[in-house]
Amino acid sequence: MPHANRLLRKQPGIDPNDVWTPGNIVQMDAVVAACAMVAQADGWVTPDERERMLDRMRNSPTIAFFGADDALLMFEALNLRFERDLDDGEAMAEVAIARLRGQPGPSRLLIETACSVAQADGGFDAEEREVIMRLCKILGLDPASCGLVTGDGDRR
Repeated sequence: MPHANRLLRKQPGIDPNDVWTPGNIVQMDAVVAACAMVAQADGWVTPDERERMLDRMRNSPTIAFFGADDALLMFEALNLRFERDLDDGEAMAEVAIARLRGQPGPSRLLIETACSVAQADGGFDAEEREVIMRLCKILGLDPASCGLVTGDGDRR
């Protein structure tokens, strides 16, 4: 376990399952991939979605370690891949996201970040919701535990 993560886990009031690991490239790849998938859900990336992703990245210890510039470069490279070949872009993003499977805290934080990007352009449309549900499936998360569906199966 990295030293910094051990220190975070000892602090009162911090759930060890909700801690991003500073400098963890797997977590960075996964969250950038999720943001790109959600932003591409309706076929284009809005400036608001890009800015929301960057705002979330600046406030995340794992991303702050690398810097927003690196996150933006990864985001733009993945978006180009989506534009060239949608299936290839989705496959690459899903592989990056799947690496977080079995890490419930980072997985939930990834879903929260993806939902924030989805809402950045003023709504949470059906295509974005479908992508978020797919992310939950890839990560092995129950959509209800992420607040995406109510107890009776209705979507939020």
